[in-house]
Amino acid sequence: MATAARGRLSGELELWRQLLLLVNGVSTTLDKKLQRQHGVTASEFTALSVLGRGALRMQELADSVGSSQSTMSRLVTRLENEDLVARTVGEEDRRVMFAHLTAEGKKLVAQAQGTFAKELSLALDMASFEPETASLVNRLRHTPAPPAR
Repeated sequence: MATAARGRLSGELELWRQLLLLVNGVSTTLDKKLQRQHGVTASEFTALSVLGRGALRMQELADSVGSSQSTMSRLVTRLENEDLVARTVGEEDRRVMFAHLTAEGKKLVAQAQGTFAKELSLALDMASFEPETASLVNRLRHTPAPPAR
């Protein structure tokens, strides 16, 4: 393992470790709250929110949330079974599948957006007081976000 003097992790490795702790902790918190209140996980809500901007090919949806196409396909199947998402065949290329929100999916996104924003903010607030993640949360909150694609 890459370590610096006196057993401390190198800068990049320490940042990676903090990032993993932050993502896992926040994801767990969001999953619990969203599942309890709206019946979806944070990953499912993220995909639904992205689809709220319009229909996407499966690969585009996977890319926009940072997952593989096979993982996204399984997630969309779960959302289809809940009548939150539907798949349609492309008009120009029948081999292409698009995912889009159903009326129920749009309703759920509208209802869960407030919960997601509130719980994300609370989870980041809590992480900002944890010695393991405080510096990373501070950096993330004070770095301008890149423009949306």
